Amino acid sequence: MSQDKIDILQRALKREREARKAAEKILEQKSTELFSSKKKLEKLYKDAESDLQRADSQLQGVFENIVDAYVIMDLSGNILKMNTSAISLFEFDGKKVEANLMNMVFPEDYDTISNAFKNFLKTGFITDFEIKIRSKKNKIKLVHINASVIYDKGIPVAAQGIVRDITKSKEDELVIELINSIAQSILGKLDIYEIAFEIAHKIANYLESNDCVIYLYHEEQNTLEQIAAYGEKLDENKQLINKIFLKEGEGVVGHVAQTGISEIVNDTINDPRYVVDIERRKSEITIPIKIGDKVIGVIDSENDQENFFTQKHLEMLNNIASLVALQLKSAVDLRERKKAEEELIESEERLSTLILNLDSGILLEDENRKIILTNKQFCEFFEIPVPVEQLIGQDCSNSAEESKSLFQNPEEFVKNIETILSKKELVLSEELTMVNGKIYERDFVPIYRNKVYKGHLWKYRDVTLKRQYRKSIEAQRHKYRSIITNMNLGLVEVNANDEILLVNQSFEEMSGYKLEELLGKIASDIFIIDIDRDIINNENLKRQQGQLNSYEVRAKNKAGQIRHWLISGAPNYNLNGEVIGSIGIHLDITDLKNLQLQKETLLKDLERSNDELHEYAHIVSHDLKSPLRSIYALVAWLKEDNEGKLDDMSLKNVALIESTLEKMEQLISNILKYSSLEAASTQREEVNLNEVVSDLEQIIYIPNHIKFNIKKKLPTLTGDKTKLQQLFQNLIGNAIKFCDKKNGLVEVDFKNSGAYYQFSVKDNGIGIEKKYHKKIFKIFNYLNKSEDSSGIGLSIVKKIVELHKGRIWLESEVGKGTTFFFSIKKQLI
Repeated sequence: MSQDKIDILQRALKREREARKAAEKILEQKSTELFSSKKKLEKLYKDAESDLQRADSQLQGVFENIVDAYVIMDLSGNILKMNTSAISLFEFDGKKVEANLMNMVFPEDYDTISNAFKNFLKTGFITDFEIKIRSKKNKIKLVHINASVIYDKGIPVAAQGIVRDITKSKEDELVIELINSIAQSILGKLDIYEIAFEIAHKIANYLESNDCVIYLYHEEQNTLEQIAAYGEKLDENKQLINKIFLKEGEGVVGHVAQTGISEIVNDTINDPRYVVDIERRKSEITIPIKIGDKVIGVIDSENDQENFFTQKHLEMLNNIASLVALQLKSAVDLRERKKAEEELIESEERLSTLILNLDSGILLEDENRKIILTNKQFCEFFEIPVPVEQLIGQDCSNSAEESKSLFQNPEEFVKNIETILSKKELVLSEELTMVNGKIYERDFVPIYRNKVYKGHLWKYRDVTLKRQYRKSIEAQRHKYRSIITNMNLGLVEVNANDEILLVNQSFEEMSGYKLEELLGKIASDIFIIDIDRDIINNENLKRQQGQLNSYEVRAKNKAGQIRHWLISGAPNYNLNGEVIGSIGIHLDITDLKNLQLQKETLLKDLERSNDELHEYAHIVSHDLKSPLRSIYALVAWLKEDNEGKLDDMSLKNVALIESTLEKMEQLISNILKYSSLEAASTQREEVNLNEVVSDLEQIIYIPNHIKFNIKKKLPTLTGDKTKLQQLFQNLIGNAIKFCDKKNGLVEVDFKNSGAYYQFSVKDNGIGIEKKYHKKIFKIFNYLNKSEDSSGIGLSIVKKIVELHKGRIWLESEVGKGTTFFFSIKKQLI
């Protein structure tokens, strides 16, 4: 081994020993400091533990013999000691609790407590102090406090006090006051709205709630009507705003009216029954107003806080509901009587007007066949040229004989009249055909009072158009049935139980089954394979709820082949609008599905190939850079070991090697960067290009002879900020690099172009010949083979632009400069 190599190894060994000694010295110093700190902490802990045990021993006997809650706290409110009664009052899990009493009071009481505490410290005691607290288990309690200051050498150090729970006694007082107040306010009132108004306001004030509504239950319509309210439901004239009606069973109010059972909803967000009135609130309490088991109204109150209402509130409102039920029922009955009287008068007037103007012919006769009432339509039907008023009191005994010539079967018409009058029984929708081609339907309604016959009503309806329309519908039905039977799409009609009622010929061909083989069978049992059974069950449920749907399933035909069917389904309704089944249109998409599966397989293969290619690029980059770094290290060592021994030519060659190594490493990095552009996911964020370009001005070296100008404020768009920064950096850097003028200029500008922004980077540099305009965007193509040029920059620029759904091009004149144009989509989705 040469002496030079021995010298190099000795220097390396010496450096290693010096570094190790320095590290050992630092480690020894830190260990000494840590040991000293540990000893100090141990002593402090033992002193504190001794003091605490001595204090506990002194107070233990006092604590355990006091029935009321007894608490010792420091002057910041932290509990130092408490007895068993205090644990129960505050609902802690044990005596050793780290808690602060201030955390149990309500924020709105902070000022009251602060003033009381100042006076407490001043006087040394406080008596008969009442405050609301929230226990550990989130219960609200009203407590009565007597307390005194604990002094140490004349200095206040803590406080001790007896705390008594007075929640129940206060609640009982308030409930009695409320019930008495409501009873006095509604006494003697008969107006239902006045009574309800008093109830709503008294309850809302007691509950300290910002909402209370009284509903009246209408049994005949099974609905609930808002009749009084408190809070935002009233305008300046105390009239209801946005008055709503609920069906029985609708919302929490409707549910309580239906069941007759009071209810508390602690969190309305989790209750799908909740109905928003003026605004959504967090909790709700609802009480039925009942006479016996019959609901006549509902009390409903809401609050902005979750878990606001309690069982005590429920009991109190039930008592109030029982108290006001009879008074409210009396007011309802009075209102209903007045309403019934008014409606009876209106009904008689309307009935007379209605009969006179009906499009049906009406003839009302008494038991002696004298006309009591008739209308104009009856006279027109039977060609009677007399005003209806003149027919009142006329005898109709011979009217059948007089008008029989108007009917195609006159004798049968007369005979039927006599038969109906002799039986005096109800007859509906008897069909009569006239000579003029019209068709009438006739009803006969006998009238009895106390089982004594008092007359009858004849009613005639012109159903000519209806009969013609029915014939037209039948013709249309036959027409569309023929179309359905012969169309290329498979049609299946099933009832509500999924039993097949009808299939067309195309479905028979798709499935391989004949209609007679499928009638009455469960469609899903025949065709649907087990793996897709949940899909068909969910979609059938949607159709039963009246929804249209479209979905894919795998089905088994008669030959046992698995086919892919696209099904479009719609509910089938009866005349009452009730869902009685569904109709499905089926398309066999097996071939299309197979092509789709092939496409997905090819895409997965392509994705896997791309991943392998990118991984290969990373491996190659690493493998190529490793020997470069080794060579670079060897050259550095060579320079260090031969410092002062190399001549100028040798140093120049070493510098050339280093420069070449740097360029080679940059070239490998750029290749990896180029190959990884599409592999890396493009971020989507709001990018302010003014900030991007401003940051670049701090990074890129701009010589003093070159003026850099942004012509106007750049826009903000959606894209990948890092890639956009790289894009502008390459273009602006190239413009500066190839600017050969004494007064150089680089300008950035843009214009709005629909869904895109079009940008430009312009310089007055050397320019580019037209024949190179496309070539320069290809990898490893460059016009000036400078030391810091890899031939990849513009290739990266082009790929970034394309990732942002745009394109890039240039305009240039040799010796005058170049302008690069590129477009970027405003919103990258």
